[in-house]
Amino acid sequence: MPASRTIARIGGRAAGFLVAAGVAAAALSAAALVPWPEHRVTPPSLVVQPAESLQQRVCPGPLLTLADDAAAATTASSIGSADLVAGADPDDAEIIETPLAAPGNPQADRDGTPVVIAVEPGSVDAGMFAGAQSQSAATETIAGFVATACAEASAESWLVAGATTLGRTSLVSLSNPTDVAATVDVRVIGETGAIDAGSALGIIVPARTQRTVSLAGLAPNLTSPVVHITSTGGMIAAALEQYAVDGLSPAGVEFTGVAAMPATRQVIPGFVVAESGGVDPAEDHADGDAFPALRVLATGDEPVDVSVGLVPESGAGGSTIEVTLQPGRATDVPLGVLEAGSYTVRLEADGPIVAAARATTGSAAGEPAPGETDAAASVDLAWTVSTAPLLDEAAVAVPEGPSPVLHLANQGGDVAEVLLAIDGESRAVTIEAGSAASVDVPAGAIVTLSGVAGVHASVSFSGAGELASFGVQPPGPLDAPIRVFPR
Repeated sequence: MPASRTIARIGGRAAGFLVAAGVAAAALSAAALVPWPEHRVTPPSLVVQPAESLQQRVCPGPLLTLADDAAAATTASSIGSADLVAGADPDDAEIIETPLAAPGNPQADRDGTPVVIAVEPGSVDAGMFAGAQSQSAATETIAGFVATACAEASAESWLVAGATTLGRTSLVSLSNPTDVAATVDVRVIGETGAIDAGSALGIIVPARTQRTVSLAGLAPNLTSPVVHITSTGGMIAAALEQYAVDGLSPAGVEFTGVAAMPATRQVIPGFVVAESGGVDPAEDHADGDAFPALRVLATGDEPVDVSVGLVPESGAGGSTIEVTLQPGRATDVPLGVLEAGSYTVRLEADGPIVAAARATTGSAAGEPAPGETDAAASVDLAWTVSTAPLLDEAAVAVPEGPSPVLHLANQGGDVAEVLLAIDGESRAVTIEAGSAASVDVPAGAIVTLSGVAGVHASVSFSGAGELASFGVQPPGPLDAPIRVFPR
C-alpha cells in the first residue's frame, strides 16, 4: 500500500505539471495573437541652416615649364601671364579676386599666380557665377593656345589627359583655396594599370597655396594616364597642363580641367576636329597624339563594354564604336577618319567610366601646310572632357582667344528651349532631344543661359595653329539645411 500511494502521488504531480504547461502554452499563443501596445519616442533633433558661405572658383594661373637646368629639373617656372575673365548674374554682384601663393614658381612675382574668384553669400544664385582664363605661348619648348574654366574645389576629381612619353610633359596643379591645409593623394592609372607611387600619397598643400607635381616624376613613360585626386582637410581644384615637343619643335600645349565623375553614361560636347583625318579604331599600335582619340577608363573592378557614338553637331551621319575595357587600365581609342567639324561624343557603358577626347591642329613639326609660311607652321592640341548636365540656369565666361564657340548638347528626352543673353541681348535656341547646337560667342563675354537643365556644354577655340577647349561643369550643391541629433 505505501508503494501504491507513492506512485499515485508521483503521477498526480506529473499530471499537474502537464496541465500547467498546457495553460502556459495557451497563454503564450493567445499573447502572440493579441497586438502588443506600441510606444515610440522620436529623438529630439534640430534642423540647422548653416551660414551661407562664399561661392568660389579657382583659376589655375599661368602656364609652367620645367627647368632646363638639370640641377633644378623639378622646378616649374611660369612663361607669361594668363588673361582672366569673370562675371556673374546679376552683373552688379561684387567679384572678389584673391591670389594664391605659388612658392614653387620662381617667376610668380612677374607672371602672377593662381587666383580665387568669389562672390558674397546670397548675392548670386547657384550656377550664375563663372570665370575662365586663356594664354598663348611661343617659346622654344612650348607653343600653342590654352583656355580653361575656373573650377570649384572638391574632395575628389579626375583628370583625363596628358602623357609622359618621350617629348611629352604633364604637370598637375593642386590649388587649395581653403583656410586649412589639404592632405592630397594623387593616384595615376595608365595603360598597364595603377602606378605604385608612394611619394604621391599624403602630399600636403598648405592653405591658400598651389603645389605643382610633375607626372613624369610619379609615372614615367605613360601614353594614357588618368589621374585620380582625393583630399582631406582642405579641398582641391586640380588641373593638368600638357605640352609636347617633336624633335626640336614645340608640338602643342593644353590646360585641362576635371572631367565628369565616374558614371555609366558620359557625354563629351563640342569635340572639335579641326582638320580631316584620323586612324582606324581597330588600330591598336597608333603612336603619338596627331589623330582624334578617346581616352577612357573603367573605374570599377569588372570589365566594361562601352558603346561610343560620334554624332556631328550638324545632325548628319555619325558612327558607333564598340569597346571592351579591362578594369583599372586606361585606354586610348582612335576615333576613326573624321571630317573636320564639331561632334558630340556619347558613351554608354555597363559600368562606371571616365572619359575625354583629344584632337590636334596644324602641320607636322617644322613642315608648313600647303599655303603656309615657315613662320605660320605650328601644331596645337586640345582635350575635350566629359561634362555633367547643367542646372536650369548657368553662366559661362568666355576668355580671349580665336573664334570662341559655345557648344550645347541636349541628351534629354525633351526639346530644350534655351535662352542666351550676352551683353544685354538675348537669343533663343531650340535643341531637339538627342541633338546639339553651337553658337559663336564674343571673346571676353559673360554668357548667361536659361532653360538648360540636363544640357551639356563646352567652349572651344580654333585658329591657325591654335586649338583649345574646356567643359562647362555645373556647380556643386550650396549650403543646405542639416538635422542635428544631440547626444
